Amino acid sequence: VGTVLRALVSASCSEGRFNHRLLCLDRLNPPMAQWAERQQIEARGDLWHDLQELKNNLARADVVHLHWWHHPLLNALMSRTDLPAFRCLLWSHVNGHHAPQNFPLSLAAYPDIMVLSTPWSLQAPALAHENIENQDLRIRIIQSSAGAPRVPIRRKKEHQRFQVGYVGTVAYEKMHPEFLRLCAAADLPETSFIVCGGPDHEQLRQEAASQGLGPVFDIRGPVENAAAVFSSIDVLGYPLNPQHYGTGEQVLLEAMAAGAVPVVLDNGCERHLVENGKTGIVCASVDEYIQALRLLHSDRALLRRLSLNARKSAPQRYPLYALVSAWHRLYNESLGMTPRRRWLQTTAMVPGIQAGGPVSPLLNALEGTAAADLFRGALLSEPKKGAERLKTLSPAWFSATRGSPFHYRQFFPEDAQLASLCAMLREVSVLTRQGVSV
Repeated sequence: VGTVLRALVSASCSEGRFNHRLLCLDRLNPPMAQWAERQQIEARGDLWHDLQELKNNLARADVVHLHWWHHPLLNALMSRTDLPAFRCLLWSHVNGHHAPQNFPLSLAAYPDIMVLSTPWSLQAPALAHENIENQDLRIRIIQSSAGAPRVPIRRKKEHQRFQVGYVGTVAYEKMHPEFLRLCAAADLPETSFIVCGGPDHEQLRQEAASQGLGPVFDIRGPVENAAAVFSSIDVLGYPLNPQHYGTGEQVLLEAMAAGAVPVVLDNGCERHLVENGKTGIVCASVDEYIQALRLLHSDRALLRRLSLNARKSAPQRYPLYALVSAWHRLYNESLGMTPRRRWLQTTAMVPGIQAGGPVSPLLNALEGTAAADLFRGALLSEPKKGAERLKTLSPAWFSATRGSPFHYRQFFPEDAQLASLCAMLREVSVLTRQGVSV
C-alpha cells in the first residue's frame, strides 16, 4: 500500500461519500495495518490463503478498485475462472512498456474501465497495437500523484557544497545502469552526490568504493525523512533506466516542491512531468545529462530560476483533490454497470510446459514479448542451453521481486518449472555478472 494509494483512500474516506475496504493477497505488514487502524479502514491481508473470504468480499463490494502491477498472486488470481461477478476498475501502477512489467495482451479486457497512471502508457505495445472495443470509454488516464507536500525550502549558504541527490529505488531495473559513471563523469568540483533508497544500496556502495568513488558518494540507504533530503539538495539527479516501469514518479513532485531542480532522461514518463527548460532539464542522451549537471553547477542564476519555477509548479499541476475527484467520478460511473464474471484470457500452452501451474500466469502475462519466447525455449532445452538462451535478459529479471521468476517462486516454491527457470537465471548471473538479489 504505497504513498499514492494511502493518500487517495484517506482523502476519499474523509469526504464521507465512499467507504473503502483494503484486501491484500499478500501479508499486510504492521505499519500498513496500523495506518488502516488509525484511519478506521477495514483491512485484510494474506487473502490468497483464504480464497473463499476473498470471493465473498468481491461479491458484496459495489465496486472493486484493482491496483495492478505484475505480481504473481494478482496474476494468478485474475487467471481464475471461478470468481464471482463484480464491477471492476483497474488502475495500473506501472507504465506497461517493458517486461516483466508489461501489460498482458488481454489486460484491458479484464476491467470495466482500465485507468492508466501516465499518458505514456497509451503507447504501450498491448494498447497501441490492439483494437480495443470502445477504447475511448474503456481506457482513461488519471495521473498518479499524492499531491505536493509542504516541504521546507532549501536555504543555501554560500560556503555549502553543491549537492546532487537521488531518492528512490536503488536497483538497476529502475535507476540507470551507468548511474555511477554518469555522476562521476560530470566531474563537478566541491560537489556531493547523495543517494537514498534501497534495496541494492549496499551493492551500489561497494561498486562506488571499487571504482574509487567512495568519497564522492554519500549512499545512505532507505531514509524515513525524504523531505529533509529534498530540502538539502540543489539538483535531483534522476537518470532512470530507459526500460523502467514507473509512472507518476512522486519523487519528482516532492523534490520540485522543495525547489530541487530535476535533471532527467527523456523517458516517456519523465517527459510528461518535467517541463524542459522551465521546471527542470530533460536530456535526450546520457551525454546531455552529464552536460546538464555541469550547466547547473556553473550557472547559479539558471539554477535559481528553475528552482523557483519548479517550486511554484509542483502544487498546481497534480493536486490531491483532483486525483480524488477523478476517482469519485469513476466510482459513480461504474455503479451504473452490470457486475460480470471475468478472467484473463490465456494463450495456448506449449507441449512440455505444465498447463495450469504457476508458470502459466507468468508466461501468459509475458505473451507478445521476447521474454515469453526465451522462457519457453529455455524450459524446453537442456539446462546449459537454456541458460545460454537467457543471457540477453535485462537486469529486471534478476530481481527478487517485480514479476521475475524469483518473485513467482517465493509464492510457489514447490513448482519444478519455476525452480528450473530460477536455476538457469542463476547460471546466467554467473556468466554475465548480473546481481541476483535472492
